[in-house]
Amino acid sequence: MRVKFLFYTLIAFLFHPCVFAQKAKDIREYKERADAVRQEVWNWDIPAFKKVPALPADDKSSAVVIARHMDLKASSSRKIKYIGIGFKVQKDIFYSSTAREMVKLNDKAALDEYSQFSFSKFRSLNSYFHKGLATTIVGVRIIKPDGAIKEVNVDEEQVNEEEGKQQKSKLAIPDLQVGDVIDYFVRVEELKDINSPVDAQTFVLGDDKPIMQYSVHCEISDKYFVRYRTANGAPDFKVKKDDDGAVFDLLVKNIPSLPVDLWMSPYRQIPMIRMDILFGTRLEEGQKAGEIRHNPVPAEAKDVAIKKLVADVMPFWMASGGLKNGVKDLMKQYKSENGKKVPEDSLASYIYYAFRYLAFYKVEEKDKIVVGQDRNNAIPDNKKFLQFLHEVFRGLDVRAEFVLVTSRYGPGQAELLNSEDYEYMLRTQSAKPLFMSADGVFTNCNYVPAEYEGQDAPIVDLKNYGQFKGKRDVPPGVEVKLKETTADENTQIEQMKISLNEDMQLVNINRHTVLKGNLRQGEQKRLLLFEDYYEEERKALGVRKSIFEQFSDTRGKNTLPNEYKNAFAKAREEQKDHFNEEIKDQFDVAAKELQFYNIEKMGLHHTDPDFVYNTKFTLEGLVKRAGNNYILEAGKLIGSQLKVKPEQRDRKVDIYQPFARSFEYDIELAIPEGYSLEGADKLNRKVDNECGSFTVKAAVEADKLKLHIRKVYKNSFVPVAKWGNLLQVIDAASDFENQKVLFKKA
Repeated sequence: MRVKFLFYTLIAFLFHPCVFAQKAKDIREYKERADAVRQEVWNWDIPAFKKVPALPADDKSSAVVIARHMDLKASSSRKIKYIGIGFKVQKDIFYSSTAREMVKLNDKAALDEYSQFSFSKFRSLNSYFHKGLATTIVGVRIIKPDGAIKEVNVDEEQVNEEEGKQQKSKLAIPDLQVGDVIDYFVRVEELKDINSPVDAQTFVLGDDKPIMQYSVHCEISDKYFVRYRTANGAPDFKVKKDDDGAVFDLLVKNIPSLPVDLWMSPYRQIPMIRMDILFGTRLEEGQKAGEIRHNPVPAEAKDVAIKKLVADVMPFWMASGGLKNGVKDLMKQYKSENGKKVPEDSLASYIYYAFRYLAFYKVEEKDKIVVGQDRNNAIPDNKKFLQFLHEVFRGLDVRAEFVLVTSRYGPGQAELLNSEDYEYMLRTQSAKPLFMSADGVFTNCNYVPAEYEGQDAPIVDLKNYGQFKGKRDVPPGVEVKLKETTADENTQIEQMKISLNEDMQLVNINRHTVLKGNLRQGEQKRLLLFEDYYEEERKALGVRKSIFEQFSDTRGKNTLPNEYKNAFAKAREEQKDHFNEEIKDQFDVAAKELQFYNIEKMGLHHTDPDFVYNTKFTLEGLVKRAGNNYILEAGKLIGSQLKVKPEQRDRKVDIYQPFARSFEYDIELAIPEGYSLEGADKLNRKVDNECGSFTVKAAVEADKLKLHIRKVYKNSFVPVAKWGNLLQVIDAASDFENQKVLFKKA
């Protein structure tokens, strides 16, 4: 059962690491407020929510959104009666966002999607700079086919749980059935001080299900500055000024469904309106309260991004001394261990890896012991990482410049709204520039994350600005086009030797896997052990002491070596589970027995980037007996293939694939003694066009069936006019999955 987390604009509100300590008085006030909000929302004067319309009998959609309404209010708290639970400030702002949706459920998939909600009643907004509290209120009604309305008693049905430091309420919807209409809302109310940001708003006019009516109503005080952008053909608000500020209204009807879960870039393809609401200390230069700025010039976002970058780097320059000295110390150890300095032509990359080691791998005595997947899956703060790295480069006389990048899955250069639409990369100023980022703890030097490939990126040389001004290397306004990787650079190569056991029921697989390029990091995060990659990186950088040597205590008082030893042993035991997960994901069936697994190459450096591992295991369920003969599901030996849903085949939007990529399988299948093989010739096929290819070459040689299979997606972007070509490749691979061969008794 999948938990319904609402839609785009509310996901961030339902989960948050900070929670509010709940007292009996708080719970009582919350219930009183929740009752008042439910009465208010259910009585909204919006005709689309008052009656369930007749829907076309031939509609094949899993669900239909009859009505979706977004209501936003931003004002001073002194103008409202309810000012929050257990929260008092002298200068504050009030913000509320309500999303209400009425949905007809047409099948089991839709029923599962809407059968449960998860939310946090209280969420603290406190930090060093900010103070505030958010509350979340949920209301749910079920409308039966005969028109009967049943309101869910949220207080009775919800189950409170704790996950880590987070308290959550899970609400199971009772008596919800296919054919019902669910009418629900989520209200988030926030009271905060003037230093706190108001959440960015995104009104997305599209979904994976048709929307009969989408409406928006915003009331924003003239104490705020508002900027918004209508993108991808979205209609504009009707804006009306009043004594308190401005009212924004929008009404759109009959929005068709979109294949949002199949290769789309919503920010570039779905009509939407993005809105920023700024107040007090959040105002930027040239902005004033009460101003409304529609479709600001994209250059504004770029100029602000550069100003913020210049302003932010200065504190990092002052704080980077320790890191610079740490890198210098590693360089000295490298010289001592290797008898030579770091080569000049690899100095920049050595500094990058040394800095990565200090930031993500090196452990200190006071650190919490984290050696499992949590460490591998940590998401670095890319901007801070690069700002520190830039200053380390400056201190070691390596020239580098910032590059402002935009994601293929974010707004394009002509659709920017604010400076946060940009991310950073670093590029060395050298004959062969190296690009650098911190996409994850296994990101290599000279790696451009797939989402930035092919994008035009402004270069920012700090020598053009402020306190860094000097002899510049790159004049302002210069851009670089980021390289796109090819299908051969992003590839999965599988070599498999396969046999059947004596009773012909189990398939024995001895497998060698190579992952290259953008296909590498996901499995590195799943399969690598910190103990192993720490040790490999330590030796590569010339670091003398291992973790155990670093924390050894001749007096025997330091327990850290034993604590790490135990943690490493536990992580190594869990590694088998992770390999089992990888096999199940690849073959769509769990291994009957995993007999062997190991990592051959970790792929930690751009000079040796491939991730290579071996597995030996058995699978069951792929062989069926037919009299004295046996049928093998040969097509399933390369795992499950993408299947395009019927409603997705008639596509009207361009295709944004993650990156060009290829999958190659060399399979050697032993034919059991006493049997011959039939059907090999039917495995052969070839589809090859400008969008991709799928080829199978099958041949029986002596007592073996040899298969060479290759699937290629040639481009990261495919115009919709060529969707048919891509479908040919997808369908060929999907059809192959169903192919079988016969082992015939001699």
